[in-house]
Amino acid sequence: MGDIAGFYRQPSPTSDLGRHHDRVPGLPADPEALGAIVRGLLVHDYTASVQGLRLSAERMSHKETVGAASILDNVAGIDPAPLDHERPMAQRMLGFCYHFALLHCALLRATGTPARIRCGFAGYFDAQRWIDHWVVEYWDGSRWILTDPQTGRGDLTADDFQDGVTAWKLCRDGASTPSVYGNGELWGWDELRGSLINDVAALNKIEVAGWYWCDRLQVEPLDQPHDDLDTSLDDLARLAAAEELRTCADRYPEFLPPADAVAR
Repeated sequence: MGDIAGFYRQPSPTSDLGRHHDRVPGLPADPEALGAIVRGLLVHDYTASVQGLRLSAERMSHKETVGAASILDNVAGIDPAPLDHERPMAQRMLGFCYHFALLHCALLRATGTPARIRCGFAGYFDAQRWIDHWVVEYWDGSRWILTDPQTGRGDLTADDFQDGVTAWKLCRDGASTPSVYGNGELWGWDELRGSLINDVAALNKIEVAGWYWCDRLQVEPLDQPHDDLDTSLDDLARLAAAEELRTCADRYPEFLPPADAVAR
């Protein structure tokens, strides 16, 4: 486990805090405390809508931000206070679950904890449905622990969250129903395919949300099986489950985000 832990302790290009490294000293190393700090810096776009926050077009565009350093650029541009200073709701960066997970992961790595973000589906937002979501997985020295920095839920179980690899395999094996996986607008196989490739990319430390860039997933109809594509994705999921991450990248580069991909 040492090699894997070491791999996930080091930042990726996306999770590197870069110019904001000097903001890390003095922050707690405790994973859940860092999650609380993240919640004081970001506001989910749904929460902002419910709260009736009126934000400029520039502030709204923050939802497409990629990279922990760029997230903190936005945070500091709104309020330059130390990171452990909880901002009022209207002074937080607008984002979605991906931004909470990526920033939390970046802070964990920067403070010495092996961590990775996982794209998949949460079971606690809508009864009997699995809603697409990003969470964080960190290594406590003996096991991986799943936590949700957006909601503050910790030590998630298989009943709470299914990562993209797991959800894909369950649906392909007939143990789960594709139509209950989605995001409120899109449901089924397209969501499962997209979450799978996002999850595998994040395991490879290429952390980008959305799959609009992936030409191979642009099939019609989106919500139906497609034998050639899905057979390739079966192999991708198998390799990822076996932690053969380099083989995933070498064999299926078309399923990894390009350098200029943004969060959508």
